Amino acid sequence: MIKYFDDYSLSVTHGFTHLQGRLSNIDDNAIFLLNSKQGSRDGCLSALLSNAKATSLLSFYPDRGISDLKKWAYFSAKLKIMQLHLKPQGAYLSEELLWPLISDNEEVIEWYRQHDAMYRATPSVTGGDKDDPKSWIYYRYQSWLALNGRWDELGERCERILAMQEQIKKDRSYLIDHRFYLALARGEQAAMEAVLLEKCAPKNRRVRFYQESGVTCQFIVSYATLFAKLAWCHGYELDLDTPWIPKEWLPIQPNEKYEDPWPFMQEFDIWQPFAEPWAAYSPQRPQT
Repeated sequence: MIKYFDDYSLSVTHGFTHLQGRLSNIDDNAIFLLNSKQGSRDGCLSALLSNAKATSLLSFYPDRGISDLKKWAYFSAKLKIMQLHLKPQGAYLSEELLWPLISDNEEVIEWYRQHDAMYRATPSVTGGDKDDPKSWIYYRYQSWLALNGRWDELGERCERILAMQEQIKKDRSYLIDHRFYLALARGEQAAMEAVLLEKCAPKNRRVRFYQESGVTCQFIVSYATLFAKLAWCHGYELDLDTPWIPKEWLPIQPNEKYEDPWPFMQEFDIWQPFAEPWAAYSPQRPQT
C-alpha cells in the first residue's frame, strides 16, 4: 500500500519497500515476448516501463548514483515513445516528461518536443479541448508549450486560467502549476523557486500525493521536480533547498553514451513514421 509521510526519510524508506517488490524486478517474460513479437505489445511495454522507472529511482537512492539514474530514465523514455507509436493520438500525463528530461538524452527530448499529435487532433478524437481552460488537455498542452519555450502562448494561457480560477471546480490543486508556468514564461526565477518550494510543503504535497505516480511519489514531488528540470533546460538554474527535488538531477549533464539493452529496443527507430492515418503527425529526425 502507498502511504503518505510528511517526513522525508520515512517516506523514502517506505518507498524502497514498495519498489523493491515486483516493480524493480525486470519482467523477463515481457522482454521475451517483445523480442519474439508475441503477446500484447502494449501490455509488455507497460510492464517494462514500470520496471525501468523503478530501477531508475533505485539506482539513485541511497548512493546518489546519477549515471544509472539517467540510463534507466532514458530506457523509460524510449519505451514510452514505442508505446506512443501504437496510438499516436493517445494522451500521456505531463508527468511522463520527467523521464526524458532527467535522462538528459537530447534525442528523446527532441522527440517529445515535436510530438503534438494529441494537440493537433480534433477534440472528437482526443476527448478534450486544449483551448478550454476547464478541459484536462488544456493543462497538458501547457507542459508541451513550456518544453518548447513558447513563452507568449504559455503566458497568455496562464493568465487566462488564473483570471477565471474561481470558476475552476475540478482539479483546483493544479492551479498552482499555472503560477509556475507563468513565472517561467516571464523569466522570473525567484517566483519560480517560491512556487516550487510551496509545492513541496506538506499541505500541497498531501493534496497531490495520490495524483502522482506510485513509482515516484515517496521519493520526490514529481511535478515540482519536472518543473525545476524544465527551468534548468531553459537556462534558469534554480536554487531549491528541499530533498523532494533532488539537486543532482537538475544540471544538464548527459551520459557519455546511451545503449539500448534489448534487441526489440535496438531495432526500433523512434523517428520512424507513425502508422496511417497518423503518418503526417510523425516527429522528424533533426537535420545534422
